[in-house]
Amino acid sequence: MTPTTSWWELVLLLRILCVAFGAVVGALARFFITHLSSELSHHHGFPYGTLIVNVVGCVIVGYVLTWTADHEHDRWRLLMATGFCGAFTTFSAFAYESVAYLHEAKFGTFMLNIVGNNVLCLFAVLLGVRLHRG
Repeated sequence: MTPTTSWWELVLLLRILCVAFGAVVGALARFFITHLSSELSHHHGFPYGTLIVNVVGCVIVGYVLTWTADHEHDRWRLLMATGFCGAFTTFSAFAYESVAYLHEAKFGTFMLNIVGNNVLCLFAVLLGVRLHRG
């Protein structure tokens, strides 16, 4: 008897490949942006790379999840929102950097990081939604 692949297995494989490919591209984009930002600041100062990827990721999520809300474009949702943005955005880095500023008693930078990432990312999601709706 020859093994057969069911329709569901092919769909699942395609979904896994969409997430995996998006994650690889997202992680590489994050690496290049944060590396470039770090090089430009000579490894000192505010973590602009983290802020940039968080804001850009939020624009993408706002756009893609609004566009794919009807589930006709699930592959794009899996590729861009789950895969790319899941690997691209840096909430854990943001949290770590914020706590480091707090431990160093850099309260102004701590607040700038907290407010900048949260406010800008909320507006970025709204921008993504607005871009989709025209």
